[in-house]
Amino acid sequence: MKISIRQVDAFTQLPLTGNPAGVVLGGEGLADKQMQMIAREMSVPETAFVLPPTVPDADLRIRWFTPTVEVPLCGHATVASFHVLAHDGLHGMGNTGSYAFKLETKSGVLPVTVDKSRDGNIEVMFGLTIPEFTRAGQYKLDIMRILNIAIEEFENRMPIVVTNYLYVPIRRLHTIFSMKPNFFAMSQFLTNRNLSGLCVFTTETVDKGSHVHSRFFAPTVGINEDPVTGSANGPLGVYLFERGEVEASGGVVSIVGEQGDVIGRKGRVAIRLLVQGTAVTSVSIGGRAVTVLEGEMLIS
Repeated sequence: MKISIRQVDAFTQLPLTGNPAGVVLGGEGLADKQMQMIAREMSVPETAFVLPPTVPDADLRIRWFTPTVEVPLCGHATVASFHVLAHDGLHGMGNTGSYAFKLETKSGVLPVTVDKSRDGNIEVMFGLTIPEFTRAGQYKLDIMRILNIAIEEFENRMPIVVTNYLYVPIRRLHTIFSMKPNFFAMSQFLTNRNLSGLCVFTTETVDKGSHVHSRFFAPTVGINEDPVTGSANGPLGVYLFERGEVEASGGVVSIVGEQGDVIGRKGRVAIRLLVQGTAVTSVSIGGRAVTVLEGEMLIS
């Protein structure tokens, strides 16, 4: 059996930066085991399989696999997938313009918008569910041990919080860059608390136009460090707004999240919030992408 597959770098326009994703179109004939084996062979953080929907209110469906497990949500591989679909003129995107889709995922039916311009640029925005944060200061000593940092490195004006990810505010950008986590200890910690990943962040940034710099670790799903994580940056934008670190203009909050610089895969995530007063009514993440590899894979 032969399948067409592409490798796309997301949250960047510069090849070999950002976050790489595999994209398989027309994978409906593949079994779950085959999808997992393809993702393992690709050996990128996630491989996306674009499929027909199974629910009436969705336009299409995506399943995402790391090299070791299927995951319920992945931002960068969604951006990569819709970049490919728009580039190929599929799902009605043959001409320039703005397009809206309802995407079936294991996290629910989520909105996607695609803007395809005359100059060939493709901008993808992916709607996420609004996070609910729980304070998790009780984990501070564990986090010190896992990240190999001193207690002075925490940003004490912002709390440690948890969703399905653990968010840890750090005071200095230098600490983020020099951090050397113990991934074995981190994997045990996350597994024991049923958490999917750990995000460290600081409001010190590399670029003047950015608002937050982060690193994301997910050793329990086979990704020690993810280059650029859309599913973590979206909630991080909500966190920053709720803590008063960013402000709304006309009911919209626009944030740029930096990630990947530490490991040589610089990426930038557009985070967009719609707000009413102090309440966030929607959150989306997105950006651009670039295809770096096209080919065929032979599988049994």
